[in-house]
Amino acid sequence: MRKVLIAVFGACTLAFAVVGATASDAAEPTGGAQPSIIGGHNATETYSFMVALSNSCGGNLVAPQWIVTANHCGDASQGRIGSISKNSGGEVGQIDRRITKPGTDLTLMHLSAPARSAPVRMAQTNPAAGSPVRLIGWGCTSWPSCSAPVTLQEIDLTILPSLRCAAGGGTGKDVCVSGGRGQSACHGDSGGPALIGTRGNWTLVGETLGPGDNAGECATTTLYTGIAAHLSWIRQQTGT
Repeated sequence: MRKVLIAVFGACTLAFAVVGATASDAAEPTGGAQPSIIGGHNATETYSFMVALSNSCGGNLVAPQWIVTANHCGDASQGRIGSISKNSGGEVGQIDRRITKPGTDLTLMHLSAPARSAPVRMAQTNPAAGSPVRLIGWGCTSWPSCSAPVTLQEIDLTILPSLRCAAGGGTGKDVCVSGGRGQSACHGDSGGPALIGTRGNWTLVGETLGPGDNAGECATTTLYTGIAAHLSWIRQQTGT
């Protein structure tokens, strides 16, 4: 099912994606909470490491020249880094190559020049079940009728035992996040992050892989490729 999660609209490839100036120049969100992610709201801060890829997936800046995303997102020519808008602000980096870890949905995209934005810290262990977790992305805010936001969305949910997402293909090394009809990641959030931490101090624990069960494409638990299990490989490839 995750293979059909790559774009936000019909004719585009589907990706379960929660897809200029420096990050400090990006405008902070204004106004009250709006319906989003599914059941989330407009971002309450600017995430320096969040990437809107040109193929409508999300990504995570983990080093000045490296983005972590999902292999099922395919190729992207560039990424907008550190903005709450997928169409403006932040800085735009050109992608010149990608490396996929065999047997996984984890892909690294290399930027032709270092980004000025601050990368995100990567988890060394998976968070415990019951821990709070934040999802962010530009994916559908409703399903099955998809409405895609321009402003980055966020939602706070809960870490579940990893094997609660086994029906979606998850293993004990992956991260499973709570969800249902009213609260969930959705199409357009693939490759984006699951985060733990507090404002301005976030740690990347997973990248969006797909639905965590067979109840539907969205509005369900969400399966994330666990970063901790692949941290050594990521550091080897990025030289960090």
